[in-house]
Amino acid sequence: MAERLPKALIHRNVDGEKVHELLALLDRHWQYNAALAAYGPVQRWLASVEGLRAEGWPVQGGRTRWRLGELTVPWTSVEPNGFSWL
Repeated sequence: MAERLPKALIHRNVDGEKVHELLALLDRHWQYNAALAAYGPVQRWLASVEGLRAEGWPVQGGRTRWRLGELTVPWTSVEPNGFSWL
């Protein structure tokens, strides 16, 4: 998933950055939901994304978009430390 990140986040996927926290938590949920692999990767993905939401991440969209493999969060939730548009 990390290779699909916007370029501003790719190099910020390091410990201490919000995007790293998100991806690490998503990985933990993916591992936790391994038993759902018997029902296919979509069911495992849906459970993982729902786990993120349950932990307070502002995941946007709904199951229809998630079924396509999408995960969208507001920029402010993953904005790199010290990042400025100016």
